[in-house]
Amino acid sequence: LDPAVNGAGALRLRQHIVERYPAALIDEFQDTSPVQLRIFDRLYRIADNDPSTVLLLIGDPKQSIYRFRGADIHSYLDARRKTEGRHHLLTTNHRSTAPLVAAVNRLFSRAETREYPAAASSTQGAFMYGPSPFSDVVGAVVGAASAAISSQTAAARSAAEAAPTNGVATPVPFIPVQARGRADHLRTATGMVSALQLLLESEASDAAGIRDRFAQRCAEQIATLLNDDQAGFDDPAKHTFTRLRPADIAVLVRTGREAQAVRRELQRRRVASVYLSDQDSVFASAEAADLLHWLRAVAQPLDTRLVRAALATRMLGLPIAELRHLASDDGAFDERSEQIARLHTVWQTQGVLTMLRRSLHQFELPARWLAEPEPATAADLATDEPSEPAIQDGERRLTNFLHLAELLQAASANLDGEQALIRWLTAQVDDAAFARDDEQIVRLESDADLVQVITVHKSKGLEYPLVFLPFASGFRPVEKGKNLLFVDLVDEASGERQIHLEPTSAQIDAADLDRQREDLRLLYVAMTRARHALWVGLAVQAVGKSGKTVWHLSAAGRLLGNGREIDATAACAELPGELEALVADCRAIDLQVVHADDAIACSRLSRSEQLPTLRDRPDYSADFERSWRIASFSAMVRDLPAVVSKMAADAHLHDDETAVVDTIPDGVAAQASPPPDDASPNAPSTADLFADEPWHRFPRGSVPGNFLHGQLEWLASEGFDLSSPERQQQLLRRCDRQGWGHRGQAVLDWLGVLVRTPLPGLDTSLSAIDALLPEMEFWFGSDGVEAEAVDALCRSHLLNGRDRPALPRRELNGMLMGFADLVFEHGGRYWVLDYKSNWLGDGDAAYSPDALAAAMATHRYDVQAAIYLLALHRLLRSRLGSAYDPARQLGGAVYLFLRGINGPTRGCHLIGPTVELLDGLDGLLGVPAEDAA
Repeated sequence: LDPAVNGAGALRLRQHIVERYPAALIDEFQDTSPVQLRIFDRLYRIADNDPSTVLLLIGDPKQSIYRFRGADIHSYLDARRKTEGRHHLLTTNHRSTAPLVAAVNRLFSRAETREYPAAASSTQGAFMYGPSPFSDVVGAVVGAASAAISSQTAAARSAAEAAPTNGVATPVPFIPVQARGRADHLRTATGMVSALQLLLESEASDAAGIRDRFAQRCAEQIATLLNDDQAGFDDPAKHTFTRLRPADIAVLVRTGREAQAVRRELQRRRVASVYLSDQDSVFASAEAADLLHWLRAVAQPLDTRLVRAALATRMLGLPIAELRHLASDDGAFDERSEQIARLHTVWQTQGVLTMLRRSLHQFELPARWLAEPEPATAADLATDEPSEPAIQDGERRLTNFLHLAELLQAASANLDGEQALIRWLTAQVDDAAFARDDEQIVRLESDADLVQVITVHKSKGLEYPLVFLPFASGFRPVEKGKNLLFVDLVDEASGERQIHLEPTSAQIDAADLDRQREDLRLLYVAMTRARHALWVGLAVQAVGKSGKTVWHLSAAGRLLGNGREIDATAACAELPGELEALVADCRAIDLQVVHADDAIACSRLSRSEQLPTLRDRPDYSADFERSWRIASFSAMVRDLPAVVSKMAADAHLHDDETAVVDTIPDGVAAQASPPPDDASPNAPSTADLFADEPWHRFPRGSVPGNFLHGQLEWLASEGFDLSSPERQQQLLRRCDRQGWGHRGQAVLDWLGVLVRTPLPGLDTSLSAIDALLPEMEFWFGSDGVEAEAVDALCRSHLLNGRDRPALPRRELNGMLMGFADLVFEHGGRYWVLDYKSNWLGDGDAAYSPDALAAAMATHRYDVQAAIYLLALHRLLRSRLGSAYDPARQLGGAVYLFLRGINGPTRGCHLIGPTVELLDGLDGLLGVPAEDAA
């Protein structure tokens, strides 16, 4: 959209958009980007204030914290400058209690009006964007109760609207707000709880020590509150009391290491917690990695290496002694292998979800996970008292496992075969860091009552009764030599963005200033999430043994100090007194000074929040149809390879046709005995030595075939149009993103020829067909159908009696499903088309009519064609009703061998519609009720 509305000749497009949407309201505009701002500015001309349009930009620059996602506060400030004099403020807090609002007002108002050294005048104000335009007004409300500041807030609003924002006055001001207040209040056995509790460790210390001690103090405070029977929320108007629960508490962190530290201490106190971050995809969990090993072993239970890897996963948790026994005792290992082989049968017959649930029960995983003991600590080892079982992460592991099982089951509906599902899970695990799909977000453990450990970024927009901020003074400075590849700066005068690959000291300092400003905004977001009470941990971080500290560089130090650098001695001697003076006359704030060597208790949670284990539940009995299964063409030919090899030897077929049958998703060609590296995108093809055409030089194997199928599926959705340079560039970019960029031109040349080549029997090319339906999904009911009966029908009606391997004996009892690569209409007739990337020889001549027919017979594609034709036949009969005439309207099946596009048959093997075959299949599978009617 950006190039379209900003390019030459875009006037008509802009006029059309504005005429259709004369009024636009954009929320969370503090997270805008330069591109977004440019688009809306071009459409609505922000500075012009055109009366024929309305553009409402809603945002709070104090909450601009998503720089890592592309948000740019400078873009917001640019919009603010262009709307000077047209600002409106929201001045009432509807979330928090009046004392808590008063406490936050106090800290940020003092920072807004504090005197700074002359050299720091450009970074004055609570958020370091210059001197406040209404410092006198803000100063007048410092110390006032929230209920009494409405008039001062109105004055501050007027001052803010009248103040210039050209760099002389701050564009990111703090304006104290009034509180609507809450009917309920928090109390404990000792009385009311202070709205804001500041816990200051007076001595300067190293970062690791600070993190560990404040994690302990935070966890201890939470356990103490949860153990207090009188801790909860009183509502005098309703005469009700609600006891405090773990889910009422949130611990805000910045990093995974901080989350790990506080969760470890909560776990020691038997307090269950869950970690929610901005990158909490379930595919990034340890359970996903273990499950990948498990699926590989179950799919190939005869592969000793895969089975041993699966048995050694943390998910299974077998003792080291048992693993050692399995390594030395072949009989014991065979028993485990047979157990996994039985699960393979369950997967094939009942689906992946049933198999995974069966795995849970066979190995008693839920009971073992939920009963895992807490790891012993030094304190535990020092006492003779037996330790109580802790609430471990068993609930989290079980929840992740069940969540992944559901996602795998959903994905299996669009994939054909175990290996396709394994490849899908591998891709999800590899891309977990970039996942943004809501379905992948980590779920909470069933109905468990959990303390929520959550990143500040993810907490934005949320609220919690109690908020703990144990690591408020932590930060990550921008420093030279610490993986600093570049700095990204914006010139505040011109708004021009500059990236410096070799930054100077001054540029690094400027980048760290931006970091400090963002840290202050993060601290503001964190301190405004609570409804009733906020607990903040403060400590001064020392720099080695030099005596220096970095308190003044932290957001907490900046908020509570004046940017003055203090040494370790001053931190111990002066800082407690300075903070006491800051909060002395504000009853909503409670300051406690503690020492680094103070003993920290470890109070176990007295009331258990554990879920009942499987052993606590009543027995459940029911009768199930054990033979019901979901089948497909791939499942029908799964055990075919040995027979195919004999047939190929008798017919003197090329070796590469025989080793592996098409058990991957429909449209991906089966390949035989390729060199081990042949499945790699970078592997050379032996055909490189014999032919120049890209289709003969392209690598062979399931991975290249799957890749080609994906491009053809995309091209079908684009009408097979490769004529425009833009579409060609799209294809090249797709190749590059999927690791095939080095062969992008070959793919473009190949598919360019493919879509333009007329198909024999149709006298038209793919690019000339208008009515296209890619990846048509179908499902049939099958009630006790023998595969042998389907085989006999195909032998009678297809491939002119050519010899072919027999389908393995199995019963189809349940559903028969599949995906047809392409269904299309041409000349009033409907066709189904399937892509095959099989390699039949080194040159075009290898793709003769007889060679294609032999490949069809060898891989039993005749059975696949019959099933696909039946699916199309039933669809047409359902849609067209009595007007449907299969002899006139059903075209047939086209099997397009991609590497034979320049061969005698253009790579096409056609199977015409045989009404007797379709009627026979209908008789076997049962005519659907709607068709029979």
